[in-house]
Amino acid sequence: MRDDPAPRKQAMAEHLAPQEERLDVTVQSPSSGLPVAALEDLPKVLVAPPWTEKRKSTAPREIPGLEAPAPQLVSRGDEFERALALEPDFVEWDPDTYWDRIDDDRVYGYRHGFDLADGILSQLARCGPRLADQAVEQLQNLPWHAAALMPIRSTPAAALAAHWFLRLDAGRDAGLAWFDRHGLHTAALLVPEAFGPKVYQRTTARGALRLLAWRHGAEAVVQAVGVHGPEAVAGVEAVLADPDRPLLNNPTAGAVHGRSDLPPVLTADRAAILPRQAVSHLIAVLSQWTPRTPYPAAETVAEACDRDSLTRFSLALARKYQFTNWTIGQLARFGGPEAAELIEAKVKKSGARQIAQTGLALEALAALPADIAFPALYRMSRGKLHETVRKAAAAKAADVAARVKSEVEPLADRAAPTLGLDDPARLVLDFGPRAFHIKADERLRLRIADDTGKLRARLPRPSLRDDAETAAASTARFRKLTKDLAAELAFQGDRLKDAMLASRIWDADGFARLLANPVLASLAKGLLWIGETPAGPQGFRLAEDGSFADVNDKPLELAEGGRVRLAHPALLGPDLPLWTEVFADYEILQPFDQLARPALTLTEEEARTGVLERFSGATATFAALREVLDWKRLYWDEPDKPIEHAYLFARELPRERLNAESAAVVDNAHLLAEIDPSPNYRDPDPDRRHRIIWVWFSPTKNRRRGVPTLRGDALDPVLVAEILAGLGRATGINH
Repeated sequence: MRDDPAPRKQAMAEHLAPQEERLDVTVQSPSSGLPVAALEDLPKVLVAPPWTEKRKSTAPREIPGLEAPAPQLVSRGDEFERALALEPDFVEWDPDTYWDRIDDDRVYGYRHGFDLADGILSQLARCGPRLADQAVEQLQNLPWHAAALMPIRSTPAAALAAHWFLRLDAGRDAGLAWFDRHGLHTAALLVPEAFGPKVYQRTTARGALRLLAWRHGAEAVVQAVGVHGPEAVAGVEAVLADPDRPLLNNPTAGAVHGRSDLPPVLTADRAAILPRQAVSHLIAVLSQWTPRTPYPAAETVAEACDRDSLTRFSLALARKYQFTNWTIGQLARFGGPEAAELIEAKVKKSGARQIAQTGLALEALAALPADIAFPALYRMSRGKLHETVRKAAAAKAADVAARVKSEVEPLADRAAPTLGLDDPARLVLDFGPRAFHIKADERLRLRIADDTGKLRARLPRPSLRDDAETAAASTARFRKLTKDLAAELAFQGDRLKDAMLASRIWDADGFARLLANPVLASLAKGLLWIGETPAGPQGFRLAEDGSFADVNDKPLELAEGGRVRLAHPALLGPDLPLWTEVFADYEILQPFDQLARPALTLTEEEARTGVLERFSGATATFAALREVLDWKRLYWDEPDKPIEHAYLFARELPRERLNAESAAVVDNAHLLAEIDPSPNYRDPDPDRRHRIIWVWFSPTKNRRRGVPTLRGDALDPVLVAEILAGLGRATGINH
């Protein structure tokens, strides 16, 4: 059953203001004959903005007697539980005494075996808010360890977050993330600094109060600081009296870049164009706006100017000045749908080389309507970009999915393009007097049929009787479809393979949506699925008519609301050879290796002990082992001796791949290995063979003898099968 895509798009788009129809940004707004707008007809921010006037503030310099509230720790989700589960990067340690050595009254910076953020978080989770102020002191000018600041709600934390955001280029995201977390609670925390004795901190705190007013409204901020008394309330009102005042420094972009070769901006009634002076101030206004710093003057500009010409101006500004930091953010507000294409191209070009600009670009992209932002972010999260960029894009894609109340992969299914294969009108190629029709078989191999229905091997060349321009456009469209289809099949095939390896589950509605997409449906027909039926989980394939067929080729009905997953050979048991025969008989080509994968399972002993005895004594090259395990630097826990380290094989396993029973009692899951001889950690020889002493599943990184192992059957059998297959390839043992 096919879903109507219109309600889905509407549901996604309603979470942000709708965007206008696509504009031809290469064509300037018609300005010939239009007069220049009179300054008195324009809003003040385009004529005499605050940065052109001397600062005037009635706010008091200091207010004596202000007290900072007591520090609090505010956890999000299982943040503290995860912090308690953090382990040192030691080869081994005594789990009964290790934490007893930690001083409950002192925060350790860069504690041996931890990075700074993890070390501080683990102590805060154990010792509580009495260490919060010490933790903030340790984090000064270290925004890359911001994870440790996030749960701390205090005046020193607010001051540090404001400092990071307003004073450090590298601290912008970290500082804003703290304000994202704590919202209006931060207003009262900033007041002691905003009216304190130190000028630098006072200026920074007042800038942060203006940020809160931009985000939540001045009235809400004033109300939030009422706990400090009427004098503080009056002071904050004075700080926020001019909503168009920049957060900290006056903008310079407009004065430097007020160029006349940018497209003209029309007034809202389209009766005049902005004068050069107003254009300079407009650039300054746009330079202040980002999705996370919503400068109020930008809304004034939006009301005073024609939207289409603002869009052209916004896009031209970003192009002309090559996506400098001050041009990127405003694209999310004024750039329209075309902004997504520009931003994606920019991220792919600059990547990790200009990580600050990349972060701003991804932020701007994520602020666009979900149906525009998500597909681009998701593509980049799975593309060939630097790992740092992929992770950042994945995080923004998750934010967009959460905004529309979805998880990432189900939204990726809904956002998967159909390429017009579900629209008969788009499958017609017009040559003028002749028309041809694109036909796609079950494998989406494209054929061409003429008006009589006769199939052709390829699209014919235009004849003299054809309309040359129309035929050329149709030919180009067909070639683009062919290229896009090949790329999309490969992309979605990789997605489905990862879904199998991750044991992803589709609910009934999600599976129906997947089958409604012609590209995904074509791939799904080449795969084996497992569905919940009244008789229990059963394998099925998609028959030629779209129905479900079991291993005996009989119709299969899913249970009402039955969930579905991709089959892995490790889940099929004795049905695997039967299904392999079915797929061979029907000559079903699979988009990736599914039934041909090794169906490896644990022995009873391995399932009970978690020790993979079959590999003990086997040999493998260093390079082969690295394909299955990570080569990690670990330290020795010897407090009174110089720090020494070793490199050992280990692999952290996703906690969500534990079964429910084990997840209730186990914090972590690892695959550990010991080999002999130990490689040269500085320059290991990839071709040297090493003997595996033992390899085992563990609930901890601790290799100390006597530490319990993790039962092998505590883990998802698909994950276990892939691990066994990887070690089998490395050692030559495939059983």
